[in-house]
Amino acid sequence: MRKKAWLFLGCLILFSAAGALLRALELRTALDTSTMLMDTVPASILLLVLSAVVLVFMGLLARGLEAKDLPRRYGRCFGGAGTLAVAALCLLLTIWGALLCLRDRGGTQAQRLLPGLLALMSALAGTAWLALGLDVRRKKKADSFLSAAIPVFFCGLFLVIFYKTYAQIPALLYTLYPFLGLCGALAGLHLIAGFTVNRERARPRLTLFFCGAGAYFCAVALAGAPKDAYRLFFAALALELAVHGVYLLLPHDPDPEEETEEKEETPEGDGEMPAGGEEAATEAAMEDAPEAEAPAEEKEETPEGDGEKPTGGEETATEATPEAEAPAEEMDE
Repeated sequence: MRKKAWLFLGCLILFSAAGALLRALELRTALDTSTMLMDTVPASILLLVLSAVVLVFMGLLARGLEAKDLPRRYGRCFGGAGTLAVAALCLLLTIWGALLCLRDRGGTQAQRLLPGLLALMSALAGTAWLALGLDVRRKKKADSFLSAAIPVFFCGLFLVIFYKTYAQIPALLYTLYPFLGLCGALAGLHLIAGFTVNRERARPRLTLFFCGAGAYFCAVALAGAPKDAYRLFFAALALELAVHGVYLLLPHDPDPEEETEEKEETPEGDGEMPAGGEEAATEAAMEDAPEAEAPAEEKEETPEGDGEKPTGGEETATEATPEAEAPAEEMDE
């Protein structure tokens, strides 16, 4: 597991650096800033091929993850000094980006509303990451769904604002990689938040895939981000996704609470009864009860012994008694 974690981190850094360089070269050579159109250049083709390789690599790595051995609680799975350090760095990046958003606001009051809301949500997301990291380091059991859900809302709002602002650009490749980065980050953060709810909603393999893919595309989007604030937001998202992907691949101690729950759910002993066995046994006993009582009632009605008398036998014997006494009286006379 530790080798896979280092493999994930090393390949992610190499892929992200190569993708960012190809993205910068593509925008420099293929983008016409006057018409916002892009020509097909070798850098564009290489970047598409590299992105496909990254997706396949992350899929294979996630497929080989032994998910059954992983703890399904956020504090047990992502608790570490690295998570807290990255959360503190992301807080600085999001606050810096929020200040840049507030500075670059312009236009009408309606047009200034969305950047202000994005600045507010980015600061809240950075604070939530830090609060979640502190909670994990303090008690190793973070069940604060709110702290994990706020970054999801921030990423969703960022995606909506980015699409609303740059959807009219005719060059598809210009907005492709930022859009893929935000979609991957949104899915990854949503799956990470599932670890804070309950262990049934945790999906380690999907989480690892979207953490790796989202971090890569966010790193690629850094090279062509139209605003400095957006560049800082992409960097914060890439760091958070990368550190969570690394901690998924590190070895973990078994969760004692999960083992206790499994023992309580599975009854011990040779004669284990399946789910609903007690009810089925009770119903079967009730159905067999009348059949078992019927022979007993018949035995009570029929007296036992060699000299069994038929029904009405007592009356017949009583009637026969005077006739038997008659000859005795005649003999006495």
